[in-house]
Amino acid sequence: MADGKRKYKSDRKDYKISVKLSEKDMELLNREVEKTHTTMSCYIRELIRTGGNVDMQFPADRAKLIRVMSGIANNINQAVKLGNTQGKLYFADIMELQSDLNEVKRLFGEVLEKWQLQKS
Repeated sequence: MADGKRKYKSDRKDYKISVKLSEKDMELLNREVEKTHTTMSCYIRELIRTGGNVDMQFPADRAKLIRVMSGIANNINQAVKLGNTQGKLYFADIMELQSDLNEVKRLFGEVLEKWQLQKS
């Protein structure tokens, strides 16, 4: 926003706290923050919101899904190029795409199941 104010009041961070930690606790906090690939402030806010349960599996699950989705996008791109150059698509290409899409559905199901179990 031009005036420096956030659009929604819930987005504002009006409060600042200060906490003293021992060297051991600070090292532990730094290791945990590093695992999540976030900032320390973001990590601490997530600890508060989730009651101390920060999901460490998300980056690994997300990376796996991105790899699968990239492969599917590549297959679709190749099939479209083939269809454009030859004027037709082969049944085998369509079946391979369908198989990849079924794999994505399966992976999304697994990830959602893990996330639901971790939240409960």
